[in-house]
Amino acid sequence: MEGKILWQNALILEDPTGTIPSEAIVSGKRDSEFSKLLTPNLGFSSSQFWVRLPVKNDSDEVLNWMLEYNFPLIDQIQIYGKNIPKDTVTLSGDNLPFEERNENYRNVVFPLSEQPLSQNVYYIRIRSESTIPLSLEAWSTKELIDKMNKEQIIFGLFYGIMIVMGVYNLSVFIFTSAKSYLLYVLFILSITLFHLTNNGFAFQYLWPDSVWWANYSLPFFICSSCFTGVLFATYFLNLHKQAPLFAKVLLSWFGILVLIGLVTFFLPYRIGMLTSIGFAVPSAVIMITSGIVALIKKARTARFYLIAWTFFLLGVLLYSLKSLGWLPDNHVTRWTIQFGTALEVILLSLGLADRINFLTKSLRDNVRELSTAKIKIEESEKRFREIFQGSEEVIIMMSETGVILNANRALSKHMGYRMDDVRGKKLTDLLYQTKGKKEGFNELLVKDKLAELVKTGAPISFQTEFSQKYVKEPKDMYCRIQFVELEDSREIIATLSPQFEDTLTKLVDSERIEFTINNYLRNAELVSQKITSQLSKYMNSISQTEVRTSVREIIINAIEHGNLNIGFEEKSNALTNGNYLEFLQKRQEDARYNRKKIRIEYVLNDEYVAFRISDEGKGFDHKKVLEKSLEELNEAHEQHGRGIHMTKSVFDRVEYNDIGNQVSLIKYLKNN
Repeated sequence: MEGKILWQNALILEDPTGTIPSEAIVSGKRDSEFSKLLTPNLGFSSSQFWVRLPVKNDSDEVLNWMLEYNFPLIDQIQIYGKNIPKDTVTLSGDNLPFEERNENYRNVVFPLSEQPLSQNVYYIRIRSESTIPLSLEAWSTKELIDKMNKEQIIFGLFYGIMIVMGVYNLSVFIFTSAKSYLLYVLFILSITLFHLTNNGFAFQYLWPDSVWWANYSLPFFICSSCFTGVLFATYFLNLHKQAPLFAKVLLSWFGILVLIGLVTFFLPYRIGMLTSIGFAVPSAVIMITSGIVALIKKARTARFYLIAWTFFLLGVLLYSLKSLGWLPDNHVTRWTIQFGTALEVILLSLGLADRINFLTKSLRDNVRELSTAKIKIEESEKRFREIFQGSEEVIIMMSETGVILNANRALSKHMGYRMDDVRGKKLTDLLYQTKGKKEGFNELLVKDKLAELVKTGAPISFQTEFSQKYVKEPKDMYCRIQFVELEDSREIIATLSPQFEDTLTKLVDSERIEFTINNYLRNAELVSQKITSQLSKYMNSISQTEVRTSVREIIINAIEHGNLNIGFEEKSNALTNGNYLEFLQKRQEDARYNRKKIRIEYVLNDEYVAFRISDEGKGFDHKKVLEKSLEELNEAHEQHGRGIHMTKSVFDRVEYNDIGNQVSLIKYLKNN
């Protein structure tokens, strides 16, 4: 006998309440209630079923045979009969420890013996919370052993493939740290444990004494195979980039499946199985759909993915049709689910290998492109640094929140700060802090302009006063701020320039200007540059610089010694102590002096250039100062007082008024 299928030779009696006593069945009193089976699958049922199996030995020899229940997940099965061998265990199933079985085999087997020319009736009681197929098969001992050996070979190949694929992909993950390989290993582990449990090997080899876990592990492994498969599909198909919205759907479904997998431990086994199967069906649909979506998006791995899942689902379909009795039970239909799973695992591994090959080729191409791009970038960076650092304007790079990240060398030239002085600060920290009615005005202006930039995104230009590191006076700067878009962020560029270039200066033949300035020394620099800018047409650069320097010195003298009433001794002491700038700032803020002005008159024509500089001070004894020579000042180590002597050597005429608070300077541009 080579696995004679017996369900068509048996009769069935359903006991919905499970209260019919075994004596009533075994005695034959209720044989009339038994009926023929229309299908070998009794489905999920809480009923207790009785099977009546008549046997007859027409030979004149003793017939020893094996009755196998070919379904490892049966909870409880018990056989009754008059001639059952005494050493045969009549009660078995996965509700009892594995060691209590008649044979060390994944399925329940009852060894039976029939006397010559005899007839016998066996009654089999079946009860289970899982599906109940009537998979009764009759075997002679030799043929059953041959079957077990063939199974070991087939299952050995199947689980060997699963282990090899798992170890291979785990090794690739260790060397590459690619998340897809780790997720694939977890998927292989989950589906392998599902098969081990479903085939009865887990109960036979892994947890033979854990009856509760042997039952409840199956619905959990169904869920774990689904949620690891969903997570693997998300990364394998690169759905985060190919289809972000669909990736979010898959990750949400992954979370639901994890929750369902945990909940199954707290549900009755039958409900847990139905729940896990109920979620497995839409999971398969979602995973197939994800492959189709990736294929539409032209993802390279989608082809391997869809072919692999097609083989797996085809195997599941054929196995299901066999279990329902719609397909014959043979060597093909009996192993379709294992064949489908093995092919799926192999094809997905090939898909991962192809992905590695494709990425390796892409990496080589990218390395070549990056090498070329690197050279271009280095050249661009070099040109940028030259432009950035060589600019006469102050260029400040800031984060979107206004924190200074970098600045060029012009910052030191115009304002005295080095990069280390300003890094990490904000632009408002560099503003000049005015006092009085305009206190806080500069900071408020800059903050408003930055807010306007954020709101509109358009470049903003304005003028304000900045502080200087070594000069305690404001410096007027024209400022332009704008956004620069980077790959993953954006920065603000602030360009500061001390003044706009006057393009009409070269066209002037003659001019007359009058200035009134306050007592900031920076105004001496600005005005002296302005009123000497036309002289380049009449004299060389050295002579022009001498005139500009002399005018600036006279204006500074008018501010310091005239309007601010700083005496020579006071200035000498402050310079010696190294606190002259603080001393000067206090005088500039003093109410006795801060309203006084300097008046500058300037005339230029083709014959001469003339300057008249007047202050509102008390004047000084200019004759006494002029009596001292430069040699005497040098011998006395005087740190000031040389400006008047330098001016006298540069200009043709230097004339003071009587009290010394006004000086006229004239330089002839022609020898006449």
